[in-house]
Amino acid sequence: MSMKKIIVINSPVFEEKDNKNNEDYLPPLGIGIIFSSLAQYNIEFIDSIADDLSLTEISSKIISSIPDFILINIFTTNFLLVKKIVEQVNIKTHWIIGGISTKSLYQEIFKWDTQNQIDVVYGDGELIASDIINSSLKEPPFDQNTGRRYFVIGETSHYYVKNISNEKLNREIFKNEQQNNVYNELEISIYTSRGCPYNCAYCVAARSRNKELGNIRRKKTQRIIEELNDIRTNYPDVRAIRILDDLFLSNKKSFEEAVLIFEKFSFNWRAMCHIKSINSIEDDMLTKLKNCGCNELFIGIESGSPNILKAIHKTDNTVTILQSVKRVLKTSINVKGYFICGFPNETIDDLEKTYNLATELVDFAKKYDSNFRNSTFQFRPYFGTELYDKIAMNNGIPKNSILYNTKISSLINDNIRDKSFNFDSGNYSSVSDDVLNSYIKKLNKLNDGLI
Repeated sequence: MSMKKIIVINSPVFEEKDNKNNEDYLPPLGIGIIFSSLAQYNIEFIDSIADDLSLTEISSKIISSIPDFILINIFTTNFLLVKKIVEQVNIKTHWIIGGISTKSLYQEIFKWDTQNQIDVVYGDGELIASDIINSSLKEPPFDQNTGRRYFVIGETSHYYVKNISNEKLNREIFKNEQQNNVYNELEISIYTSRGCPYNCAYCVAARSRNKELGNIRRKKTQRIIEELNDIRTNYPDVRAIRILDDLFLSNKKSFEEAVLIFEKFSFNWRAMCHIKSINSIEDDMLTKLKNCGCNELFIGIESGSPNILKAIHKTDNTVTILQSVKRVLKTSINVKGYFICGFPNETIDDLEKTYNLATELVDFAKKYDSNFRNSTFQFRPYFGTELYDKIAMNNGIPKNSILYNTKISSLINDNIRDKSFNFDSGNYSSVSDDVLNSYIKKLNKLNDGLI
């Protein structure tokens, strides 16, 4: 019997070629782990983003390869793109589609116009993939229809990964894994945990929406050290590490472990951090972070308005936000703040508070040989989130209907949205499109040349 042919695809976010390459591209570590778990097969990896492939090019590659199975990730933002790929592929094959958004999307995926089998996996994919391929499943699907199955890999599942420290990752598959970051350092990304304890109203990964996936799982400290040792050995030109998950710096103990890890290396490093996490430590710990190579923290501030922050379940005391971020900047650790403009019912006063908060932090950073830069985006109602459901309810759209391309996005701002992006954002704030656009532009102009 011939060996099964497998294609693993990192799905696209644009229908046509993007021709851009910036620090917002991150190697798809999750699907890379799934690829690595299937090394025994005749397997090919397609990174639609790194290779800048159009939908037509992706479909052509699949058809010419004639794979037995195709594994692809999906997000709320590229639902229609993946749908088009699946429906364009006219050869006999078997699709395995995964991602955290599948909990909300799977019923729509069941309706896709293809005769091919589709298996949808919500949760860990690396253990179940092989059993689907070999027709040796050890548990039934959560839901199914003709040619369609939906699997939930929760804590009680046979396929739940209890110890993520044991996972293997073949980094050689990533075309653009080594990236020059904004500080002109060659950088590689790692992840150290799975899950999220937070409940942001705009995020599909919110804890309240994904209780089936169990508790937070963290890699053991020794395993992270081993990974960094491997990077130091195999990528001698790499000077920086970016930690992608939200929980590497989540409490006092995690800060202590971060110092223990990175003091063994000469890497500069960058990581996500939360206001509550910063509040859990003293200034001397921030100094230790700086001394062991911490160059920048990514902080999701989102807004300068207490009313908006409270509505999206973020820290809503702006005095606390300012104090926390200033403590970091005062230690000469750079900060990249993330902001979202255009939340439902957001007013010009709310937007002005956001701009003033960001401006204050930019000015403060200059006094301490550090940088405060920001990434500001327009709010988009991602399917499966709390805010999406509220918008859908207010517009008379069924909760489980994925109609964000039509009724839910009736107010389109052509100046803000990227025309090649697959869905329209809409303006749900209380200000006009022009006013919303002007604040997004003003905030991004504060970066003074930094991305």
